[in-house]
Amino acid sequence: MLKVLHTEWSKGWGGQEIRILLDAKGLIDRGHEVGILCSPESRLATEGQKNGIRTYFLDIRHSLDGNALWKIIKLFKEKDITVVNTHSSVDSWIASFAAKIANVPVLVRTRHLSVPIPKHFLNFVYRMPDAIVTTGESIRRMMIEENHLNGEKIFSIPTGVMLNRFRPEISGATIMQELQIEKGTKVVTMVAVLRSWKRHDVFLEAAMGVLSVMPSTVFWVVGDGPGFNNIQRKIEQLEIGKNVIMTGYREDIPEILAASDVCVLTSESAEGVPQAVLQYLAMKKPVVATNAGSISEVIKPEETGLLVEPNNAEAVAQGILRLLKDEKLSRILGENGRSVVEKYYDYENMLDRTIELYRSIYRRKIG
Repeated sequence: MLKVLHTEWSKGWGGQEIRILLDAKGLIDRGHEVGILCSPESRLATEGQKNGIRTYFLDIRHSLDGNALWKIIKLFKEKDITVVNTHSSVDSWIASFAAKIANVPVLVRTRHLSVPIPKHFLNFVYRMPDAIVTTGESIRRMMIEENHLNGEKIFSIPTGVMLNRFRPEISGATIMQELQIEKGTKVVTMVAVLRSWKRHDVFLEAAMGVLSVMPSTVFWVVGDGPGFNNIQRKIEQLEIGKNVIMTGYREDIPEILAASDVCVLTSESAEGVPQAVLQYLAMKKPVVATNAGSISEVIKPEETGLLVEPNNAEAVAQGILRLLKDEKLSRILGENGRSVVEKYYDYENMLDRTIELYRSIYRRKIG
C-alpha cells in the first residue's frame, strides 16, 4: 500500500485541482492511503472533505516560508508518507525540500500547464523530483527542449475520463427543461473555468458570427471563476444576452453535454490535454477547439474535431456553423472521438500509469 500526499497551494478550482481530486479518489478506491495538503480556504479543501479524503490544512505564505516547511516535514514523518506529489509552484518549493529532509522515498511533481518555465538557476526545483508528470506530450517536449530537463524522468499522463459516467446515451432532456430551451434548438457549449487564457471573449464573438446566420442558436457558458463579471459584461456589450446562458459551476456535465449539439474550447495557451475536450469526445460530441498546448494531441483535424488557430473568432464561428449544418460529419467526428478516448484516455488507465510510476520509483530507491 502506498501512502500518498498531494500538495496544492492554489485556492482556485479548475482542471488542475479536479485532477488532484480524481487521482486521490481513484487511488483510495484501489486500496492506497491518500491525503491532500492545501489551504483551508480552497475549494479543493471543501471537495476533499466532501469526498472523504484525508485533508490537511496549511497556508503557505511564499516559497521560502520556513514555518510551513517545518510543519510539512513533521506531517510527512508523522504520517510515514511514501509518495509526495506536488502541483503548484509555491507548494513544490516547500514540499520538495520537506520531502528531502524527511527522507520521503518518492517525490513527484505534476506540471499541468503548457506555460513556458523561466530559464534561470532558481528553477533547479524541477530537478529535485524523482519524476515529473505532465498532462500532455507537448508540455513534456517543451520541458526537455526548452529547459533541458532529463526526458527519462518526465512522463505524459493526461487526465482520464470516467467512461462509465460520460456515456453518449445519457439524456439531456432535464437540462433543456431546466434552462427553458425549446426542443430542436441548436445548443453550442463551452465548459471551462472562467479564466483569461480560456478566451471566453473569443467564444462570445464567435457566437455573434453564428447568430448572424442561425439566429435561434443558444450558447452555454458552463463554469465559474475569476472572469465571471468580465464575461457578463462582454455578453451585454455584444447584446447577445437572449442567446447566451451562463450556467455557473455544474456537477452534471454529462447531462449538459448530452443536450449540446457542438462543443467548443477557445483557449489561447496554458493547456495540457484539457479534461473538457476529452469529456466532449467521450460524449461523442463534435468539437471546435483551438490549437493551444496539447489540444492537437486529441483533436485531429477532420478526424476527431475541427482545429483552428487561437484568438480567431471568425474561424471558430465557421467551424461551429459547419458542424451545426453537417450532421454526417458531426456524427463521424463524435464516433472517432469516443474511440480515441476509450483507447488512450480512460480514467482507469490513468490510475494504472500513475500507480506504476510511483511503485517503480519506490522499488528503485527502496528495493
